[in-house]
Amino acid sequence: MVKRIKRNLRAWWNDTQFPIATCDHVTSVRQWTPRQEKVAALILTLACCVVLLPNLSYPLIDPDETRYAQIAIEMNDSRDWVTPTLEGQAYLDKPPLMYWLTAASLHWLGNNETAARLPSVLASIATVLVAYLLGRRILGSRAAWLGGIVLLLSGGFVIAGRFLILDSLLAFFVTVCFLTGYIAVRETEHRWTWWMISAVACALGVLTKGPVAFVLCVPPLITSGWLRRDHTRTRLVHWVVFVLPIVIVCVPWYVAVWKFNPEFGDYFFWEHNFKRFTQGSNHEEPFWFYLPVIFIGMFPASLLLPSLAVYLVSRKESNRVLRSKDLGFLFCSAVWILLFFSIASCKLPTYILPAIPLMALMLGGMLDQTVLRPERTSGITTYLNPFPQRANLILLVTGGVIVMAEIKLGGHVDLTMIVFALLCTMVLLGTCLAWNREIAFSRRAWAGTAIVGILLLGYTTARFIPKAATQRSLYSKTASILEQHPDAMAVFYGEHAHAASLQLPLERVVYFPLEWKSEFAAFMAKSHEVIVVADEEHLDETRDAIARTHKLIATGIHKRVYMGREIDTPDAKVGMRNDGAMH
Repeated sequence: MVKRIKRNLRAWWNDTQFPIATCDHVTSVRQWTPRQEKVAALILTLACCVVLLPNLSYPLIDPDETRYAQIAIEMNDSRDWVTPTLEGQAYLDKPPLMYWLTAASLHWLGNNETAARLPSVLASIATVLVAYLLGRRILGSRAAWLGGIVLLLSGGFVIAGRFLILDSLLAFFVTVCFLTGYIAVRETEHRWTWWMISAVACALGVLTKGPVAFVLCVPPLITSGWLRRDHTRTRLVHWVVFVLPIVIVCVPWYVAVWKFNPEFGDYFFWEHNFKRFTQGSNHEEPFWFYLPVIFIGMFPASLLLPSLAVYLVSRKESNRVLRSKDLGFLFCSAVWILLFFSIASCKLPTYILPAIPLMALMLGGMLDQTVLRPERTSGITTYLNPFPQRANLILLVTGGVIVMAEIKLGGHVDLTMIVFALLCTMVLLGTCLAWNREIAFSRRAWAGTAIVGILLLGYTTARFIPKAATQRSLYSKTASILEQHPDAMAVFYGEHAHAASLQLPLERVVYFPLEWKSEFAAFMAKSHEVIVVADEEHLDETRDAIARTHKLIATGIHKRVYMGREIDTPDAKVGMRNDGAMH
C-alpha cells in the first residue's frame, strides 16, 4: 500500500505535473548574450534603487524597529557582541547577525534612521539581484529577469525590505540557500562549490533567526530529489558536509551566549522556538491566514497569481509541456514555506517573506513560457494578453487612493503630488486610447505596466509611508513639543523609550517603569513643566498621586502625549476650567 502511494505520487509529479526534464528545458530556452544580461542586471539594479533606497530617514516604527535599533545602540555602547541587551537586560529572543549589521551601520553612518534600516534594505536589493543572477541558471535569463521584476513589484516584499526587521535578511539567505543548493544537484555531477555556498547561506540564516532557517531550507532539497528519484536526490554525505558550515559559523556564538546566560537554552530553544511554534504566543491565527497575506503582500504582482495557479494545475497538454522539473523545485520550496508557517500557531505577515522570491521566479517562468512567446497559443496566453490594460486601471485606482490618503494625512497638496497625479492622468489617457488595439497586447504594454507599478511603489515607499510613519510617531510628536518648551523634560512612564536617541535629546528624557509609581509622582512634584508620554490607563492609576501638584492636559497631537503643568500656573487653571482642553 505504502509503496503504491509512493509510486503513484512520483508518477504524478514526474509524468503529469512537471514532465519536462531539466536538459530539455534548457535547450528550449534562448539565453541572452552577455551584453544583454549586463543591461538587464543594470536595469534591475536601477529599479531597486528607485523603489527601495529613497527617503529612509522617517521615524522608526514601534515596536519592532525601535526595539532592534535600541539593541544595536546598546551593543555599540557596551561593546558586548555576544549577548544582545535591551535596556541593559539580556535579549535572547533572536540570534545576533542583524544586530551586528545594524550596530556596524550605526557606528559607521551615525545614529540615524537611514543607518538603522540600511542592512535590511541592502538585503532586499541583494535578494532581487540574486533571484535574477542565480535564477537564470535554472529558468533561463529572461524568465529570471522577469522574476526579479515581479519580485520588485511585490508591495509587501518592498515595504518590509525598508523596515528594520529580521525577515528581509532571512529571506535573502533562504533564497540563496535554495537556489545554490538546487544548482549544486541540478546537473548529473554534484557541484560541491555551489553546495557549500548553500550551506553557508543556511548557516547565516540560522545566525539571523535561529533553527527556522534550517527547517525551511533542508526539506525541499530532500523532497524534490525524492520525488524525482534521479541525480538530484541527495545522499547522507551531502548533508554531513552541509552541516559543517552551520557548526563552524553558528555553534561558537550559541555556546558563548549560553555560557554567559545559563537561561538561554530553555528560553531560546524551548520557549521562543518550540512553544512559539506550537502554542502561538500572542500571534495565533487560523490555518488559512497566509492565503490573503500572500495576495496582499505580492500586490500588484499578485494579480497574476490566479493565472499561475491555472498554469500549475492545468492538465491540458499545451500547459503541461511548459512545466519543467526546475519549476517543480521552486513550487515544492514555496509550498513548503507556506505549509510550515500555516501549521505554526504563531503567525505574522512578515514570516512568509522567504516564499515571495520563489513565487516571483515561478511567475517569471510562466510569463516567459506564455505571453512572451507569440508562437505558442494557450488559454493562459489568451487570458493574459489584455492583462496590462486591466492592471493599469487597478494601479491607477490604487494610486488615487494613496494620494487621497496622503492628502488626509498631510492636509495640503505639493508639487510632487501634482506631478504624480499628472503622470497617473497620462497613463489613464494612454490606456484608454490604446484599449483593445494591437499595441495594448504587445511587449511594450507589459513594460509600461511594469514601469507604472514601479513608480507607484516608489511613490508609496518614499512619500506615503514616511508621512504616515511621521504622523503616528510618538517620538516626532514629543520632539516637536520639546522644541516649543525648551525648559520641559520628557517623561516616559511605562512607555519604553527604545531608540529615542535618534530623535530626542537624551539629556531631556527620563524613563520610569510602571513599578516605580511613587518615584514618578516624586519627579513630577519637583518639576515645573513636564511632557508625559504614557498610556491613559496607566496614568489613571497614578492620577491621584500627582493631582496635588500637576494637571495633565491632553496635547491633541498624540493620544499618549500629555502636558503636565503645575496647578498654580495660569495655563493649567485655564485648562482646568475648560475640562482639560489644551490652549
